[in-house]
Parts: sequence; structure tokens; C-alpha cells
Amino acid sequence: MRNEPGEGPDGVPRVDGADAADEQGGAEADTARLTPYELAFMDGDFESRVFPMILDEAEGRGEDPARRERFVFLGTGGDSIRDIIPPDAPPEMLEEYRALFYHAFNFWRFGRRLYVLDQAVARYLVEGAPRLEDWAFSTPYDTIYLQLPPNLFWASIGTDVPPEPVDGFFVTVCPGCDPLDMEFTDVQMLMVLGIHRMRAGFSVVPFDTEVGDGIPPVWTEPGRDAGMDFENVLPGGEIAGLYSILTTAEALKLVARALWYIETHTEDVTPAPAPERRTRERPGSPPYSRLDFHRVRLGGG
Repeated sequence: MRNEPGEGPDGVPRVDGADAADEQGGAEADTARLTPYELAFMDGDFESRVFPMILDEAEGRGEDPARRERFVFLGTGGDSIRDIIPPDAPPEMLEEYRALFYHAFNFWRFGRRLYVLDQAVARYLVEGAPRLEDWAFSTPYDTIYLQLPPNLFWASIGTDVPPEPVDGFFVTVCPGCDPLDMEFTDVQMLMVLGIHRMRAGFSVVPFDTEVGDGIPPVWTEPGRDAGMDFENVLPGGEIAGLYSILTTAEALKLVARALWYIETHTEDVTPAPAPERRTRERPGSPPYSRLDFHRVRLGGG
């Protein structure tokens, strides 16, 4: 699922900021790109057999498969996860496969809801830094995939691994209740990096948080100990206007701002059909998605 350290998705050293800027123009701004769900789960029998079996088991046992800690105990899901994990996968990667499978199943379960941010919206969420005052965290569906503009945000799976372009985030929510009967919402997220036409896999970073009354929202705090949130660290990237995600707090902040925008600017969120791949796809551009999606624009422009 991941690159070898020091290599980009096509096996060569990672591009610098100038190259990344050139690649931003390769995709249509209003088009959904091929998602990690499609890359890993749309071919084969996941949708026709595996996922329905997991759902049947969950319903039969009275389990909510959106509860991350309970999903792993569904026998059908556990067997299916083992089938997709390579025999030589290192132990530290097992949790990444489990997280991907959990989000993919719930993405299917809730109707494969894809939201695509225009570049102008993404830049506004960073540069405008909306404060989200009086906003309560919510998602349009219990699981969505939030796709960012191509090659605009960069992150790394480790301090010793070169940055990769962030494709987007899976977001899955589930209601919970703590031992004191205080209700909260469990938020599971999966950042997806390094999707490329010449690469079969991609990298993922799972993380989570809780939101609710009495829980300080993490997106109100600085995302870094030093420097500006989302400040570029890619050589030459500041000239191209690129952003970096270095901390979980920054990732949570970006996702929260995007969800706030989707909820409070409904006139700028419009449904769109899957792209006509044969007529629109161009050599060298990211492959287009086969899914219907919602386009998120700035001010209806």
C-alpha cells in the first residue's frame, strides 16, 4: 500500500514544488479523480458479496459497523481483511489495512458519497482561516470521502519518508456514550496520499477524535508548535502556493473547515454525474472517477 522510503509513487524521487505546481493543471478543476475506494474495492466481489455479508452479520448481531472498536470483531470482516493483506506486510501496516477496510465498507454502506473541493475553496479554507464559531461538527452522511485539489496539499507517512500529495480523507462518524452517560460523536478519519497513474497502491494515515458538548474542538488550536498552519515545507513549494500537512491537528482542522463549508454554503455544493472517461480523460492527467459526486465551489463560481 505504501511506497518504499525515498521514492515517489512511480519509483523515482519525489517531485519538488515546481514540478508539483505543473502537475496541478493536469486535472479538470470540476472533475472527480479516481478514488482509493475504486482502486482497492470496486473490482472483484467486494460490493456484490463481501460487503453485503458483513452488513448481514452486523445486523444479525445487533452491531453498528460504524463503531470502529466493534467492526474488528465481525468475523466476516476479519476474514476479508486477511484476504487483502499481503503475506509479507510488516506488522505496523496491519492497522492501516484494517482502517482502510473499515472506511471502505462504511463508504459503500452509506451510498459512496464523494465530495470534491475546488481549488478556490481549498485555498479559502487555509488563507481565510474561518473560525467555525458556534458550529457543531457534522457530516452530510455518516461516511464520506473528501477529495482535495490535485497536488495542492502534501504530507508524509513518517519523518524519514518524502512528502506525497494528499488525495483526500475518508470521514466516518458514529454516536457514542462515555461511562458517565455523556453523549459524544466518534470521528474516524483516514488521510490518503500518493495516488498516481503509474502506481498500483497508495499510502494512508489513520487518526481519530471525539466531538461533543464539553469536548474542546481540536480545530480551534494552533496546528503546529512553530510556524503557520499548513505552511509549505516542500522545496520551491511556496512559489507554487502549495500547502503542507505536518500534524494530526492540521488534518483535523482542514477536514472540519471543509465540512463547515459544505454545511453552511449549501448553494455552493452541487451534485454532478461521474465524468465521461472516454471523452474527457487526457494523457498524463489523473484518472477520472466512476462515481457520482458533489462539487464544492467558492461562492457558486
